[in-house]
Amino acid sequence: MHRSIAPFFHRARHPSGKRSLKILVLLALLSLPPLLCTAAPLAFLGQGTLLDSFEQYPLLAFPSQWSVRGDEVTAHRIYQVAEEHGDRFLHAHADRQAIQIGIAHAVQPCMFPRLRWRWRVLQLPPGGNEGRKETHDSAAGVYVIFDNPIFPRILKYVWSTTVPVGTQLQNPLYWRAQIIVLRSGEAGLGEWRQETVNFYQDYRALFGAEPGQVLGIGLMTSSSFTQSVASADYDDFLLLSPEVLPVAASPELSVQQLPVAVDLTVQPKRFAE
Repeated sequence: MHRSIAPFFHRARHPSGKRSLKILVLLALLSLPPLLCTAAPLAFLGQGTLLDSFEQYPLLAFPSQWSVRGDEVTAHRIYQVAEEHGDRFLHAHADRQAIQIGIAHAVQPCMFPRLRWRWRVLQLPPGGNEGRKETHDSAAGVYVIFDNPIFPRILKYVWSTTVPVGTQLQNPLYWRAQIIVLRSGEAGLGEWRQETVNFYQDYRALFGAEPGQVLGIGLMTSSSFTQSVASADYDDFLLLSPEVLPVAASPELSVQQLPVAVDLTVQPKRFAE
């Protein structure tokens, strides 16, 4: 069983009906050298880092660069590479399941403070509400994990079934995690949507402090609490350099506020506005 790239937290419903808080510690990251927020040439900061576009994997395969938090056999059934119109992406289909996967990428958020990706929700878990332990399911969720692998701080961006767009929530399953709702309900269901978030600003706004090193990102499509089915697609995860902002700008939540134009070597695929 592979070790995950970061600790992910989720109360999953087991066949026995019992729930337990699962914690995975990523020991491998402890050996990574610390990164410093020193000045860097603008040419370097003007670039984006492609985390994954899923183009290199075989069809119907689990993406090998991602690690599993939980049962690998089940995860390989939930998450599989699919193709549409010549583009490959990650398809997730959870049937009363909740398994997280993640990819390691250590970086200082002052150097690459923004994350961009595309997602498409196909089926919402009925009654999913991330603010309650009893219904803590999301059709699509993307995590950014910070600080340390023992008790990390986590931002989770979700496409919720019922919670309104723009809502910020304390994760009811883990006291050092915050949830931001980017999209909600059936609006845009079945259509690709692109998101760009400034997790550096979001961290400062929600935790009231400067973020430490980013350890990696994760994702999960879950339906274990609602005992239902959830389905979504993910693609084109990119870390982006800072925007040109006033030095004295105060931190504000970045939900759906940032432009997506950036000069990248790898161009993202087409998406619906």
